[in-house]
Amino acid sequence: MRNFTAPMLALVLSGFCGFFAPTVQANDLNVATWNLEWLTTKPSRSIPQSKRSSQDFARLNDKFVAIQADILAFQEVDSKAAIKKVVGPFYHIYLSDRSWSSNKSKQFSGVNQYTGLAISKKWKVSDPRDLIMSPNSKLRFGTYVVLKRIGEPNVHLLSVHLKQGCIGKKSRSKNCSQLSQQGKKLNQWMQTRLNNKEAFIVMGDFNHNLSFHGNSSKNDWLWLTLNKGIERQVELVTATTDAFCQVKSRNDPNELYRYPSLIDHIIISKPGRASQGKQVLFSREEALYHHLSDHCPVASTVDIRQID
Repeated sequence: MRNFTAPMLALVLSGFCGFFAPTVQANDLNVATWNLEWLTTKPSRSIPQSKRSSQDFARLNDKFVAIQADILAFQEVDSKAAIKKVVGPFYHIYLSDRSWSSNKSKQFSGVNQYTGLAISKKWKVSDPRDLIMSPNSKLRFGTYVVLKRIGEPNVHLLSVHLKQGCIGKKSRSKNCSQLSQQGKKLNQWMQTRLNNKEAFIVMGDFNHNLSFHGNSSKNDWLWLTLNKGIERQVELVTATTDAFCQVKSRNDPNELYRYPSLIDHIIISKPGRASQGKQVLFSREEALYHHLSDHCPVASTVDIRQID
């Protein structure tokens, strides 16, 4: 938790230039997850984070285009209109079932924070019902779709946004209890996919540091919950991903704040393979003078394979 000078930030950023330079095979998928922090076209006066200029949206689009994603799992998005301003016209948008008129009781009267997926229009997709992570919560719907691939296994995709307030060690708090229940739900969903020999990718804001270095380890309680009984059949693509994301400091608007741990993650089924997940960082100018998000995108190139 410290602010960085411009030279230090430049050094960090230089290591991420050309992240997507390696050759991508025909059956590879460029995937990313991004919490877009109150993204909406109808900002609320009571939520300053919901206010963005046309230049902010343009910068968000620039960042997304640079990722070259086939699939984006997004969180905290209020509408299809809002996410289309980020991803452009060449993506199908699948917004959480919570946005349906039949789920009005699960919505807020103002700005809503939906999960969802943006998928390149070159793919065919089916749209099963969402995975409801917390039945009594308005927020915790996991957006679920299936990517159809000719000659390759279909891919079951899930975009999630888990309970905040339990980023590290487990306590007896209500937040940790809810996060634990959500972890069990995800574990059950992944076990079902594996039992059915269905390949999958789970992406999103886990609000928890699952990484295997820094202040966490392979014995992290939530990761053990997520992979219980399926330890050798899943991979945490972000296991060793460094947390370099920096945003405008809340204490000093002229300085940057670096997040101390990674909470946005990607999990895939084996025998699928993936490049190490990497954060796509904001420049100093983007962070200080534009409102992008309080999360940096996390991206990877994935080769999803048929489960034996």
